[in-house]
Amino acid sequence: MLVLGGGPAGTWAAVSAASRGARVVLVDKARCGSSGPSAFGSTTVWNIPPGASRSEAVRRSHAHGGHLGDPDWMHGMLDETHRRIEQLVGWGYRLPDDARSGSQRVRLDGAGYLRRMRRTVIEAGVRVLDHHPALQLLRDVDGVVSGAAGVQQHNGFRAWTVRAGAVVVATGGCAFLSGGAGTDVATGDGLLLAAEAGARLSGMEFSSAYGLAPAPHAMTPAVHPSFVPGLALHSATLYDESGAVAGDRHAVFTAIADGRRVFAAVADLPEAVRHWLTRQGAVDRSGRVPLGAVLEGTVRGTGGLALAGPDGATTVAGLFGAGDAVSREPITGAVSGFGGQNGAWAIASGVWAGAGAARFARTRGAVGAVRPVPGAGLASRARIDPRAIVGLVQEHTLPLRRSYWRSAGSLRDSIAELDGMWPGAAFELGGVGAERLRARQAAALLAVARWTKHSALARTETRGMHRRTDHPDAGAEWRVRLTSGGLDSVWVGTERLRRVTSESPPAVRGPAVARGQVPVGSAPAPTTPETLVIAPDRQEPDLTPPDRLAM
Repeated sequence: MLVLGGGPAGTWAAVSAASRGARVVLVDKARCGSSGPSAFGSTTVWNIPPGASRSEAVRRSHAHGGHLGDPDWMHGMLDETHRRIEQLVGWGYRLPDDARSGSQRVRLDGAGYLRRMRRTVIEAGVRVLDHHPALQLLRDVDGVVSGAAGVQQHNGFRAWTVRAGAVVVATGGCAFLSGGAGTDVATGDGLLLAAEAGARLSGMEFSSAYGLAPAPHAMTPAVHPSFVPGLALHSATLYDESGAVAGDRHAVFTAIADGRRVFAAVADLPEAVRHWLTRQGAVDRSGRVPLGAVLEGTVRGTGGLALAGPDGATTVAGLFGAGDAVSREPITGAVSGFGGQNGAWAIASGVWAGAGAARFARTRGAVGAVRPVPGAGLASRARIDPRAIVGLVQEHTLPLRRSYWRSAGSLRDSIAELDGMWPGAAFELGGVGAERLRARQAAALLAVARWTKHSALARTETRGMHRRTDHPDAGAEWRVRLTSGGLDSVWVGTERLRRVTSESPPAVRGPAVARGQVPVGSAPAPTTPETLVIAPDRQEPDLTPPDRLAM
């Protein structure tokens, strides 16, 4: 079997599959074990032993996530993570001193954690191919995913092909090349590959996670703010221009969007970080660091590929998903999993997807003839500069007033421009060598931006990180998940959730329900698949047919 991506989720998937007797190849866009967001700073993992404290944490998380999560998935993830943290220790990784103190979150040194996982992957007999970005999936005559093809960056961009009985997509999320730490490789490539094969996505409206980083003008010209080591700005005291405490993160982002300056107190940061920032000239005379907002998209957001079950299977046969590449709605609901859920999800989903893919490949048997899945940006000659595509995408995603706050007007404006660019990107992006790689990356960024905007327009409420200025309240009728997909024509659909016994019934009547089979799972315990028809109003487009809300 084949694993795409060498971050935490991909390495856990590879080890999990290898432990079940599968022959595994892992390919990484950069270098497995030293690239991606987890390699920069620390990784927090939700690690709660069974008992009353876990049940209470799950209950609070379910409510905080707007009741879009699923407690069964959360408990399953915590069970898996708790076992795997102990396994990590058995492999020789040293946990910090506070890990045994009863804390519900374990902080792992990202670089050391990934180095340990790379060694474990190699010790497990996995073949690791660094700097081998995947450009296309392969499938057999029955449409079952059967491998992938790509290029070798360090070998003159020669082509590579791996045929496999199953493929795990663990390529991470999409941060739209915003400059966040380690997110230069997080460009949504895996989402595009999967969607081209027919996979569905879910939760793409929850893609507006922003972080804080030293403002670029505060750094020396040769240093990019994404490379600040271990900068824990979320724990620093923040001030506005007057010196007053800036308040919560929402108030901070409001100030930045309004053009006001916000600062972090250097005294609150670790000593090594203080010295590093001082050497780079990022600290002003008052001992403060000017900050800017950095879009982290679906990396710290929630949306991604929809899973059809707890074994990591997507809605396409032979294709499995793990980590940030898949939707974390069952775990986090409508909010970010930055507090440890995402770190735990990478471990648990990686283990599940690796096991599921190995089982599928073993049952399937030998792979016959295969062909590449057609994709965007694969023309033999480029007629569009990919930088133009990237610039347009960033214009409609990076600003706070485009992604942090949303309205029907701004969303429709973005959709019109992004959709209008797709035909040209699909057929006129391309080239050879490095040009081909840049073209595919630009196409992925554009595709992800379109799914996020269409999904955000469809959800006419404010819930979690999805904020609509024209719909500032949460609606009980919107306690549903939005699925999406399509390339030439983007569609958005809905999936009703099973009700948890601790929840109160909806305060208002929800949308009319038309029953149908939608192959999207939401919990280990099977739910009744339902498709909702959202009655259109005068502010939103017609949403038909029942299982696809065409826009």
